Amino acid sequence: MDTRTVEMWLRMTADALRGSDNAQRAMGTLGGGPLSPSSLEAWMKLWLAEGGQSGSGTISAAEVSEFHTMLEDSWRLLGVVPRNRYDELNKHYEELRRRLEDSERTVRRLRRALGQGGEQAEARSMLDTWENLTEQTLATQSEWARRGLQGWGTEPGDDEQDDDKQDDDTSK
Repeated sequence: MDTRTVEMWLRMTADALRGSDNAQRAMGTLGGGPLSPSSLEAWMKLWLAEGGQSGSGTISAAEVSEFHTMLEDSWRLLGVVPRNRYDELNKHYEELRRRLEDSERTVRRLRRALGQGGEQAEARSMLDTWENLTEQTLATQSEWARRGLQGWGTEPGDDEQDDDKQDDDTSK
């Protein structure tokens, strides 16, 4: 990545921390929406122009991609979740919570029906199947939410492999 771009990013971050309105506004707009390559390129042109660089210069797709990677890595390092990603994950969480509550109500209703007698073997089988399905669905959806918080750059299971490696290192 171009050292000028990194320097401009670090200056803008420092200015935002010092209270500069322009830098804080630019930082706020950065996390306000999804970062498509075109929106990130437009944002980069805007703040590079703010920083005294020529706003009419072109920014290559590689520079945009490298900047996006650097930005995501710095957010991950600092534990920052952009507002748009947080809102999306919160929406998914609320939907999962609603589905779980609906499933729990259905299980309770089926248990009551089972307790009232009748075809107990069939009702018990249906209840067990529904309960297993609910648990599998919840586990899958929780995994999706975990991956969303973790970021899109890591593969499932990477954390477990890293944990296993650390456990092996500490046991030596």
